[in-house]
Amino acid sequence: MQGEIGKQAKPLSARSRRFRRAAIAILALSVLPMIPVIFAASVAHFAGCRLDESGAQPCLIGGFDAGPVLYTVGMGFFLIALLAMIAGAIAAAIWIAAVVFYLVRGMFARR
Repeated sequence: MQGEIGKQAKPLSARSRRFRRAAIAILALSVLPMIPVIFAASVAHFAGCRLDESGAQPCLIGGFDAGPVLYTVGMGFFLIALLAMIAGAIAAAIWIAAVVFYLVRGMFARR
């Protein structure tokens, strides 16, 4: 029965730990560039400003026009984030192929 108290889980093999670390690294590196985009969008939203790809909009925050800065951060990092997500998707596909390869190889090697 699963989840019984007193039964310990099998320790992960070195290969499983490497695959898990690789998956976490792929996820982190592909999501990390979205942080500045989300920050710029949040600041623009809470200041009541518009942030879109049509150009820098006037956005006064404390007497300072933050529109050009928000546009540069939001749209400039959006391209970087998009490229990072594409690279992350490619890396994830390679990771899935490697996991499937090792699982299939392990199934046939045990016979």
